[in-house]
Amino acid sequence: MGRLKEAILTGTTSTAGAATINDTKAILGRLYAVEWIDGTLSDGVDAVLTAQNTASAVAQTLLTLTDANDDKPYYPRDVVHDLAGGALTGTSGGDREMPVINGVLRLVIASGGSEKTGGCIVYFYE
Repeated sequence: MGRLKEAILTGTTSTAGAATINDTKAILGRLYAVEWIDGTLSDGVDAVLTAQNTASAVAQTLLTLTDANDDKPYYPRDVVHDLAGGALTGTSGGDREMPVINGVLRLVIASGGSEKTGGCIVYFYE
């Protein structure tokens, strides 16, 4: 696996409480963690982190947060599958893998309050 890198996605919401923050480059790698930075965002803030792949026109959801009112780390993982496509659902967490990132990271914030600042740091292996 490559070197651990970071992408900082922070911004200021509009007067309607929304913001869309795009990274500046495409990533092909594995998502390790997301550090949520509540900043001055209002309580009840919601956020969706995606990877926008322009080649396939697919937006891959990496993390969805509801009422993300505190600074907190997240470790999103995908369920793995057997060769027939069936989900392997063990109880010890050994059935999870770091999601593949293929595209430009985008953070969309809703209900963040008028002209408030916050976002996240995405840690990934490239």
